[in-house]
Amino acid sequence: MTARERKPLVEGAAVAQGHLVMLRNKRLDDADDDYRWRVDSELADLDATVAIRLSLDDFRERTAQELRYPTAWVKRFAIEALSDGVHIGNCMAYDLDTVTGEGEVGIMIGERAYWGQGYGTEAFALLVDECFAMTSIRRLYLHTLEWNERARRAFAKVGFREVRSVRRAGKDFVRMELLKKDWPEWRAALLDAPSHEA
Repeated sequence: MTARERKPLVEGAAVAQGHLVMLRNKRLDDADDDYRWRVDSELADLDATVAIRLSLDDFRERTAQELRYPTAWVKRFAIEALSDGVHIGNCMAYDLDTVTGEGEVGIMIGERAYWGQGYGTEAFALLVDECFAMTSIRRLYLHTLEWNERARRAFAKVGFREVRSVRRAGKDFVRMELLKKDWPEWRAALLDAPSHEA
């Protein structure tokens, strides 16, 4: 998708909705939640990164820049719980390549009170569905930490299969993939019926 074909980003607009969550475009007031999650060392460990050291003001400015200048190869969404409208996390697709037909995906549920209840599974399924709605995307992949069994099980629930081990930046990851041709069967089970425990 070229910049000319891209739909204009409407800040905060709903993109997809399931039984438990809604994916919506990011908005500037998400920055405070995002910052709180990004300075949390436990969440950073789960994301194979380090807690950020930016000030909140600098982080807000960076968020404003990302919203002001979106790119065609990255899609960022906020995850909102439908029951109470709480912003519980984020998911994204990046390195979307219309030539190879591939893209990488990731998710983080920052609000611990929503862990293990199906919110993440449904949000990730909605993200996958959005990505495969792009006619050129035929394969999605992700890298999850080898020791993170919970994440590996959650991604498998959405149809991703483990394909190989990867060593990056001194850490051991598992690459998992999902092909577009396999998605309809998974989609029917995940998005056409109520979500279950993540």
